Amino acid sequence: MLPPLSPEAELRLKQLLYRCMEELEATKAALYLAGSEGNFELAISYGFGRRDTLATEISASHPLWAWVRRHRTTPAFVNSSVEVPELQQTLEGAGTSRLLTIPLAVGDRLTGLVDARDKARRQPYSSADVPAARQIATAIEVAIKELGLYGAPAVAAAPSVPATSTATAAAEATFGLYSPWVVEEMTGFVRDLARMPGISAAVLTLSDGKAVKSLALRGVPLEEAHKDALRTHQRQCLEASGVKLAPGQQWSWEDVEARETHEPYEEIRTGLLYAGTGLGIVLSLLGPAGSTACEPALGLASRQFRLAHQVRAYRRAARNLARILLEPGETAYPHLRQHSQAVSELAQRLAVMLRLSEEDEETVTIAAYLHDVGMRELDYARLYRIEKAGEAELRLFQRHPVIGARLVESAEFPGDLVRAIRHHHERWDGSGYPHRLVGRAIPLASRIIHLAEVYDVLTSASSYRRPMPREVALEAIRGEAGKQFDPELVPLLAEATRS
Repeated sequence: MLPPLSPEAELRLKQLLYRCMEELEATKAALYLAGSEGNFELAISYGFGRRDTLATEISASHPLWAWVRRHRTTPAFVNSSVEVPELQQTLEGAGTSRLLTIPLAVGDRLTGLVDARDKARRQPYSSADVPAARQIATAIEVAIKELGLYGAPAVAAAPSVPATSTATAAAEATFGLYSPWVVEEMTGFVRDLARMPGISAAVLTLSDGKAVKSLALRGVPLEEAHKDALRTHQRQCLEASGVKLAPGQQWSWEDVEARETHEPYEEIRTGLLYAGTGLGIVLSLLGPAGSTACEPALGLASRQFRLAHQVRAYRRAARNLARILLEPGETAYPHLRQHSQAVSELAQRLAVMLRLSEEDEETVTIAAYLHDVGMRELDYARLYRIEKAGEAELRLFQRHPVIGARLVESAEFPGDLVRAIRHHHERWDGSGYPHRLVGRAIPLASRIIHLAEVYDVLTSASSYRRPMPREVALEAIRGEAGKQFDPELVPLLAEATRS
């Protein structure tokens, strides 16, 4: 459940929500934030009457859940209840046909959304409303951070996979709800530090202002006296850096890879890795008396943490650049954006299931989002999703992978993004385009994107053809394994598309 908002927080958030009325002319709006159970919970609202249908919670079974998940990177709108069949019952039940949703993110986490209904003078929402909606989102995101209103991430970027080690599993259990990239970037590195000569144990601790969690890596089991000493060290370090710990906080511990040893540890060295609004991360290294290994190891950990933070920032910037490339001006391409987002999400899930490296997963995710960017430079309005294309239209359409690759190449994206886009219409049997590559000569990222794209075209309500049920689409794709699609990827699709 969401904690009760303080009067100050409620007033500030209401003032920001009122901007939907002033700048978007919405007659109703509701702010949802991610709660402790992983659902979106209603925080505040205005304009809704007693007869209006307003959910107090948006869970995975609510129609808005899938809609927000698909449009989690940009505001999205609908002006007719028949435009999006999955929202038809929700909109008609609320007595409206006009809806605009604004996703809210803190770092890499989707932490909330604004549900704006109706519009003054019965006007429709349009692409002209998107810039103002983004500004409102930014203002609310700043407030969420400054007010410390962090919840569990309600919509993950991709499904989790089984942990590859005990340490990883414990790290995910300890830190997963708060800062996933700490798990990804730091636990393995800290575990290696703990194996260095002169270091007996390493304890990585995170406080989010509500609870404190510690992960003890590669050390002897910690007795209460050792834990008390560590608590004192780490509490002093956090509070000296402005991270306030709530009175009576629960301090939980997880021992990983503990080993039987009589190696003493009489000295503790603690360093701050991160301090932000309501969030602090510290690392303590324990060693025998006189050990000279702890101080330089803390310096290495601090540099590694800063590097990990910078990598995340660059990746966010790359994703923002991808969105700008797809829709660089005032003209919006809603079907292109929706299709691109859906293909990117499914391609990323497949990449996670294949256990690709983080760099390769990022390449697949962005390339899938930009796979049709070349359509921008063609006769988009006429060609995109055309039902009956003639020979001239087909020749023109088949240029879009090459044009898209050139656009992306000019942006100088790192990695193999250009090749992934250029070859996303190649087929396993060599009958695709533009270069008729065969089998494994096709980049893996392109094979993943091609499979994800075809599934979305077969099942999406916004497709140019009547959407198929999931099982019918899966069966059709299975029939093309080894011909159109990589036969090793096809069996993963059923799991990747399971809701």
